[in-house]
Amino acid sequence: MKCINCHTELPDHARFCHQCGTPQPQEQGAVEADAQPIIDLNGNVSKQLTEAFFRLMRQKVEEEQPGTEVEAYRELLYESGFRDMLHRRETQLADQLMYLHGKGEPAALQNVRVKRHLEELTDYFLIHYAKDLNSVPLPEAILRHQGPGADDHPLETLIFDYLDFGSEPDETVYTDFVKMPVQKLRNAGKFFLKPERRDERIYFICDQSLLGSCKEGFAMTERGLYWKAQLQTPHYVLYETLGNVKREKDWLLIDEKFFNINLRFNIKMLKLLKRLQQRFRAGKK
Repeated sequence: MKCINCHTELPDHARFCHQCGTPQPQEQGAVEADAQPIIDLNGNVSKQLTEAFFRLMRQKVEEEQPGTEVEAYRELLYESGFRDMLHRRETQLADQLMYLHGKGEPAALQNVRVKRHLEELTDYFLIHYAKDLNSVPLPEAILRHQGPGADDHPLETLIFDYLDFGSEPDETVYTDFVKMPVQKLRNAGKFFLKPERRDERIYFICDQSLLGSCKEGFAMTERGLYWKAQLQTPHYVLYETLGNVKREKDWLLIDEKFFNINLRFNIKMLKLLKRLQQRFRAGKK
């Protein structure tokens, strides 16, 4: 296969270009979809971006803030003055899209640019402006990972900023494995934390077992998420090949695998995994 942007020869099923970093569609249907711009540059670009913003905001409120009313967020958007900033950002992006289109930017790259723009704007509004409406508080530190160069931030920093363990006093989390009880460390390695690489860096281990044995729990490394729930088989996902992540009632389905800590933490994990998808598909690690 060839890169959709710079046409460099790539291995079959490559997720991103090693030359320019452009995400690569994985299925023929995805190729066709990515080839179609999500914004029609011949129409009213600012209006389309506004409509797309409100669609994504509704989706995020329904997924991340259960029990809240979308209309309250719409009202706040106008009352807070955020709508003026939104209009300015949309105008800037519209001008940028038109300019890059004139330079021959392919639709796939245009789509990535638009999606990233909408993701960051909706997160900024929901986390910074709408925190008093939210049923599930989200850490403001998430917003540090927006804008140019955000994908160059250390992966460890990204993970800890999103999960915000400081707001989870009931969770037993280990980051210093020299001080972690040896038997717990052994149990984690035996029951769920089984990295494919011996030198894989482990960021934390969270003990979820009822008796504190660390036979159930979850851990994150530089390559993936590993976990085991009570009476469940162990699971893991690698960020590079992570597929679908969604909230199902109060728990998550990660590539159709059950994951559950508590509703608040599950939603932070949901946002983190989606952000990691974005980062790894852009070729950043």
